[in-house]
Amino acid sequence: MVPRPADLDASDLVDRAAERSSIASTFRGLVRYRHLLLNLVLKDLKLKYRGSVFGFLWSLANPLLMIAVYTIAFTYILGLRRADFVFYLMLGILAWTFFASSLTMSTGAIADNGGLVKSVFFPRAILPASGVLFNLAQYLLTAVVFLPVMLLWYEVRLAPPMILFPVFVLLQTLFTIGLALMLATGTAFFRDVRHFVEVGLGVLFWTTPIVYELVQVPGRLHLPIQLSPLSPFVNAYHQIFYYRAWPDAATWTIAIAYACGALAAGLWLIVKYEDRFAERV
Repeated sequence: MVPRPADLDASDLVDRAAERSSIASTFRGLVRYRHLLLNLVLKDLKLKYRGSVFGFLWSLANPLLMIAVYTIAFTYILGLRRADFVFYLMLGILAWTFFASSLTMSTGAIADNGGLVKSVFFPRAILPASGVLFNLAQYLLTAVVFLPVMLLWYEVRLAPPMILFPVFVLLQTLFTIGLALMLATGTAFFRDVRHFVEVGLGVLFWTTPIVYELVQVPGRLHLPIQLSPLSPFVNAYHQIFYYRAWPDAATWTIAIAYACGALAAGLWLIVKYEDRFAERV
């Protein structure tokens, strides 16, 4: 039996308009609605491979093609003769694919879900966060395939620094979620953000040491390249897997600062403007 308004106690009613969102309440909301977050990620994974004959194998095709193209270009056209260059390239390409795909997907996380935003109450941060976690799942599945193969193919011995891989993946994920929250919020008000992201990613790829080593960068450009958004994470993967060395203090400092700073800024921005999303989408 559905209670009539007269039968409801005042304590049973929640005035959403009177509630003030905060970063802390958004965190609590993400925990409270974790099942929704998980279901959105699983939905995207199922939709991506539904009706596909090769399924997950298609996720390996894009990074594999990029690795093949850059390997041919740098090895056979530019004459860079290094047997382990493919391994170095793969570490950067996989991290970049996760990052770029997440940011591209985040631009439509709120703007393209107007019906959901207007009809259901939930923390809006879930929408861009679910896109990042969807791409994280693909990144980890791809790494599980590529990393062991490359380690065996190039006879790379396991080393203690490799245990830090999950730590830097977590830092990169937090950093990417923070940027995704900012971009999703920005696109809800200014649709041009999508196009800025496309252009920006093209520039950022070449300011990240993916197809070249940081030590090859001229002195005056070394710091700007090191401070490029994805550089600390790519540098960390190269250091722990390719050089089998512990990440240096600069890499740790920049990675942690970027992760904490971007996440805090993204949460603050989406909390500030989430009450206006319904009228903008």
